[in-house]
Amino acid sequence: MARSPAVPPRPGLVARRRSGAPADRAAHAVVIGGSMAGLLAARVLADHFPQVTVVERDELPDGADARRGVPHGRQLHVLLARGRQSIEALFPGWGGDLLAAGAVLLQLPGDVQMLTPAGLVDRRAVGFEALSASRPLIEATVRRRLCALSGVTLVTGRQVTRLRADDRGVVGLVTRDRDGAEAEVDADLVVDASGRGSRAPAWLTELGYGTPRLILIDPQLAYATRTYRVPEGLTADWKAAMVLAQPPSSRIGGYLYPVEGGRWMLALMGAGGDHPPTDDAGFTAFARRLPHPLIAEAIADAEPLGPAVAHRGTTNRRWEFHRMQRWPERFVVLGDAVCAFNPVYGQGITTAALGVETLDECLRGQRRRFPEGGLDGLAARFQRRLARRNVLPWSVSTNQDTCFPAAGGARPGVAARLQYGFLDRVLAAATWDPAVADVDIRVYGMLDRPTALLRPHVLAAAARTSVTDRRERRPG
Repeated sequence: MARSPAVPPRPGLVARRRSGAPADRAAHAVVIGGSMAGLLAARVLADHFPQVTVVERDELPDGADARRGVPHGRQLHVLLARGRQSIEALFPGWGGDLLAAGAVLLQLPGDVQMLTPAGLVDRRAVGFEALSASRPLIEATVRRRLCALSGVTLVTGRQVTRLRADDRGVVGLVTRDRDGAEAEVDADLVVDASGRGSRAPAWLTELGYGTPRLILIDPQLAYATRTYRVPEGLTADWKAAMVLAQPPSSRIGGYLYPVEGGRWMLALMGAGGDHPPTDDAGFTAFARRLPHPLIAEAIADAEPLGPAVAHRGTTNRRWEFHRMQRWPERFVVLGDAVCAFNPVYGQGITTAALGVETLDECLRGQRRRFPEGGLDGLAARFQRRLARRNVLPWSVSTNQDTCFPAAGGARPGVAARLQYGFLDRVLAAATWDPAVADVDIRVYGMLDRPTALLRPHVLAAAARTSVTDRRERRPG
């Protein structure tokens, strides 16, 4: 049966297929959602399927503009080092594209004042290089690279309304345009990367596979972001600043990062109902309430470039698809559609990229098992592997969030409280020992696993440090 996208592709979005690309019996993969997880998934699928279609309900901007389908797109985003590595592997030279578009290169922690309740993280640590840019710019540069690939079609302005399935699994989907016209799309593999608004749980129920279990942990946290023009003649020895909350004692924090266009983006966050206002006076007053005046002093002479924009979709949410007794063939779910985090930890894009790596690994393994191109067993296997890969970022986000007094969901047990005590000591040691700070920063960037914090030097430094031992390492 001929495969075709739901509507003709927009001009200029499809190039010729790369020579030598594989052409298995599985000919067409469809991705639901054109945000970061969907774009990265489409890039991987292009190595395994001669035709890949991305279906996005928004009309996507030509440039780096915010859009309705990414409600937190106007908020500050931090791309962790591991996520940058993954994207660079999929699109070699992408970091150069981002820099050419105005992204700011940062050395963490050398260029960043990272203020914790224990003091300033030692900036002598090696850490890692990071790129700071707005979410729309990050997404636009990836989208541009993807659309340059042959065999990839980006269809916009259409919403996926339901899946089409036979007695074994998914065989396609149905899309609807803004005028209500529907179209059927055949697919050998459907990837749902539609984010928090995914309808996968409802579709699975409708198809008779049952309803997956949902886990929610809500820290009752909200944040607001405002953009400023970086003051001319700024002589500070730092490029970015972070004033970290540390529950349960400290419920508010702030993050000031440079982005393209000579701008700062300031994100203020508060938990337990102590949320930052969006009016000018209230936002500024909230910044003054931060545990340290660094950020408030920095923006005192900076020109605001617009009002503050709030966001409250911060509940940690995990669908346990991997525990379902039955799973349809040829249908996989990844990104925020499976596991969505409190965005304040900056793990979303990186975790989505790791999920896409997992999909690539499963597809390559499938080709070794079935050289003729069969996909039997792939979908359920992928969901199990993805669940294992999501354990670490889920633990990082939820372990911290359960410490907020008003958090809804599971409460920390004795073992978790002992772990928090140890991590507090590590954070305190990171204020005076650059080797400890280096390990801590690399774990934060998801370059190292948390087990790196159990290295002998880190353990010894933590043992010598009291959480009340606040070294006089204050920012200049």
